[in-house]
Amino acid sequence: MAEADNIEALAVRTPTAVLELLEAGQSPRAIVVGLVRAAMTVTEGKIPDPEALIDEIEQARTKAEKYGPGDQELMAGLMPRLTPLDPTRPAQDLLEDLLDGIRGCLLLYRESADYGPEDGSDTDDEVVDNEFLDALREEASAHQDRIL
Repeated sequence: MAEADNIEALAVRTPTAVLELLEAGQSPRAIVVGLVRAAMTVTEGKIPDPEALIDEIEQARTKAEKYGPGDQELMAGLMPRLTPLDPTRPAQDLLEDLLDGIRGCLLLYRESADYGPEDGSDTDDEVVDNEFLDALREEASAHQDRIL
């Protein structure tokens, strides 16, 4: 996700968290329920995972010491969040972030595409986009049991 974000600004935190949780063996349903539940917990004024927050604060502190004072935008980016989702609209935010994640995959797919002799034409972009969509559909169909 970070590599795709270098191509075009994308939501990185949620798709990365989802990928890490999938890699750890969690089911897609458990991931969605957990992320939305955590955001709803924040809405109630509670901290869903205090230990994780402490770890994030320590990581932010380490990065802040590395970069030093002065860069307010950088410092704001280091501030830990209680949840990767917007607590006021967690389900919609999750969907938007996951769609951003798919867009990031498309951007990486385009970057690695082996264009033909008419390199860079609109037709080539359309062909590559259609190849990506076909591959995405095949993957979704092959792993439909993981989706539902």
